[in-house]
Amino acid sequence: MSCARCSGLVVSDHYTGLQGGLIIRRCINCGAVRESRMDLQRKIPPPIKRKEPRLRCATRRQNKALSHKGT
Repeated sequence: MSCARCSGLVVSDHYTGLQGGLIIRRCINCGAVRESRMDLQRKIPPPIKRKEPRLRCATRRQNKALSHKGT
């Protein structure tokens, strides 16, 4: 297997933990690390950003107070 970053040699390291085994692929040449969970997370699209910023708690309280005064 060759590294996507430098085309170097990639080796598989096997780790055993409490939640089961983990296989990490590591490039000997540049040190790049690949793991199956990392690959899955890269495929998930990032969350959509808000068009307007979130209001802070103090700002919400002020807005509620202003809306109650008008009634």
